[in-house]
Amino acid sequence: MTDTSPAAQWRVDLEDYVGVLELSPPRHQAVAGSLGGDVVLIDTADGSAKPLERHEMGALSAAWSSDGSRFAVGGQDGHVRIYDHTGAPAGFVAGSEWATALAWSPDSPLLAIGAGRRLLIVDEDGALLHDFDDQPSTVTAVAWSLDGTRVGAAAYGGVDWHDVVGPRSGRSRRFDWRGSLLALVLSPDGKWACAGAQDSTVHLWKLWSGRELSMDGYPSKIERLAFRDDGRWLAVACLGELTVWDFSGSGPAGTAPASSSGHDKHIEGLAWSPSGAYIATGGGDGRTIVWGAPTRAGQDLSPATAVESDVSTSRIQWVSDDDLLIGRADGGVVKLAI
Repeated sequence: MTDTSPAAQWRVDLEDYVGVLELSPPRHQAVAGSLGGDVVLIDTADGSAKPLERHEMGALSAAWSSDGSRFAVGGQDGHVRIYDHTGAPAGFVAGSEWATALAWSPDSPLLAIGAGRRLLIVDEDGALLHDFDDQPSTVTAVAWSLDGTRVGAAAYGGVDWHDVVGPRSGRSRRFDWRGSLLALVLSPDGKWACAGAQDSTVHLWKLWSGRELSMDGYPSKIERLAFRDDGRWLAVACLGELTVWDFSGSGPAGTAPASSSGHDKHIEGLAWSPSGAYIATGGGDGRTIVWGAPTRAGQDLSPATAVESDVSTSRIQWVSDDDLLIGRADGGVVKLAI
């Protein structure tokens, strides 16, 4: 592997393609998992790594609780393992379907699990609280409402929102969509649910009126979406292109996105810096690019810096505005100073 400046501060090696890379809320720790099944807890300061329980056939998902006290890892073996922040086992959820999606509640120790056609809600120790086993197809993504009372499960045909806390607990509401949804994110202000779709669109629902909006014209399916923390900008990756939509005012309807095309192959990693001043993208071309955040709709984005490698970038996270954490196809997890 060859890297151009900026230089790597440390590297941790997993046995296979890094498909899971999630940072704790304080950004002091990261959990990484490979398609080979190994999982490690990493100190982002010095790169020291603690091996965790393997997921045979591959690790697929991970998520940290909002206070950083717990994290969970799911795999193709159908199991979800819950750990405390030191990596000590704290809970276990056994299953038979791939655990493809995990998300912790923003304000309580509840974990949502998407596994096959089931949406499970468990407590911090893995005890089952709800089992919504009537999803229309395989759950591809899960997301919590801002107040922590509802969980959305994206699948073919739309998003099912389930009430899991409060007097309406157990009730459901469906936002229909005619195709397959691959990603789901909520805006930080709780006003929008945004989904990436197999049919090359980004589909939006206004919460909770259900009013819909689509951004189309993309050349391929949409799997990577990320809101900036202030909710103004939504970054979307499609093949080698990055577009960024302006959600200020009445939203993106009738506007053109800021855009760039710095990758020769598909973008696999997409993340905003903690300050929101930058967006990082990493692709199958081995290129990791840091872009300055847009200032207006329709703007042409320019790279602030780029890292070239002969190994594909698979995942990206920011440790700080000065440091990136990069997962790679050869199993490497690398911290770079930008």
